[in-house]
Amino acid sequence: MIKNADAKPGVVVIGGGPAGSALGCYLSKAGIKNMILESAIHPRAHVGESMVTSTTRVFKDLDFLKVMEREGFVRKYGAAWHPPQKEGEFAIEFREFPQPGVNQDYTYHVDRSKLDLLLLKHAQGFGSEVYQGVHVREVLFDGDRACGVRVQAMGHTFDVPASVVVDASGRKTVLGRQLDLKINDPIFNQFAVHAWFEGVDRGTEVSADFIHIYFLPVKRGWVWQIPITDKVTSVGVVAEKEVFRESRLDSDKWFYEHLRSTPELARAMRNAKRVNELKSEGDYSYCMERFCGNGWVLIGDAARFVDPIFSSGVSVALYSAKYASEQIVKGFETGDFSEQMFKPYEEKVRGGVAIWYEFIRMYYKLLPLFTYFISSKEHRIQVLQLLQGEVYNRDDVPVLKAMRKFIREIEASPDSNVFKQALSDIPID
Repeated sequence: MIKNADAKPGVVVIGGGPAGSALGCYLSKAGIKNMILESAIHPRAHVGESMVTSTTRVFKDLDFLKVMEREGFVRKYGAAWHPPQKEGEFAIEFREFPQPGVNQDYTYHVDRSKLDLLLLKHAQGFGSEVYQGVHVREVLFDGDRACGVRVQAMGHTFDVPASVVVDASGRKTVLGRQLDLKINDPIFNQFAVHAWFEGVDRGTEVSADFIHIYFLPVKRGWVWQIPITDKVTSVGVVAEKEVFRESRLDSDKWFYEHLRSTPELARAMRNAKRVNELKSEGDYSYCMERFCGNGWVLIGDAARFVDPIFSSGVSVALYSAKYASEQIVKGFETGDFSEQMFKPYEEKVRGGVAIWYEFIRMYYKLLPLFTYFISSKEHRIQVLQLLQGEVYNRDDVPVLKAMRKFIREIEASPDSNVFKQALSDIPID
């Protein structure tokens, strides 16, 4: 049973994934009472196993970087892309662009069940009250102001008051669904099937621990290859839902058919053996109409979820927790928990994720011509900045303008039919 359910309200956080746990840490550091309510019992499986290097700053903030090192997660030094019809790879290494506040040239690949449990325990160690197996049925309102949550646990239903309710429930989007805020993406409607394998050929010695992305010869199709341990590799096939539906195959056959569809991928998987069940994911891209209101805030996937091609999910979760905590702390200092108080958080996160989103959109538009920008001396560092998660605190992203210009020049040229055929039908304006 939840202790102190009727005590003086603090912050109730719905969800104990990376966003909720990071927020709990930040609030506890600031001396603000907070309670994390997680519906699952950790450890629990979760997709999204690769990080970007900007997450290092938040892990340092929360004194969690030493935990990442202690637990021996696979170090990720770069990324590689493979064309659909021939062998070879285009690669980048993070050391090419040192980041302020990041004193290592790598990030991590993780077993999310392990990482999420460690973060949740870390939040508890900082002072968060953590309860697992607790289902939030609804957020309670006094007029238009959130004032608590109604929960169900151990066969009982009861109310927990709060000065601020934060939805960090991920793609369950508890409060977004309750308030009917969810807007499905008009461009992306993708589907993924994934599993873990042993015996995957990870490539050269230099890039063996990179994330590898294989372009597929289908609409917006790609495959991820992520090392989880020295033996286990996560492999996932992603394409438009219509590609899956039109195939008339079950998810298992569809998955394995695509693993054989490109030379490089077929080579990498020729001796692979699956070690867990295939899982599927949908509902890939959406945005909430608002990220905050009077007495409430949405963070992480509960606010915005974009296609995971660039491993942005955990970074968005951690930074949204960081920026939300700053406004919540100000709210407790002034007694102001209004939407206006939380609005700077929304503007910052919405702006940063918008850069991620446009980058992803340009990437899909250019497939497989994207490798032109990876190999370009003029644009390589800018691409690397984005791939490392440098999307906040900036108004101008020159490489995105260059990508738009590149696309328009191809579309306008009468002599570029080969390149035109390579462009996706994604609008760029």
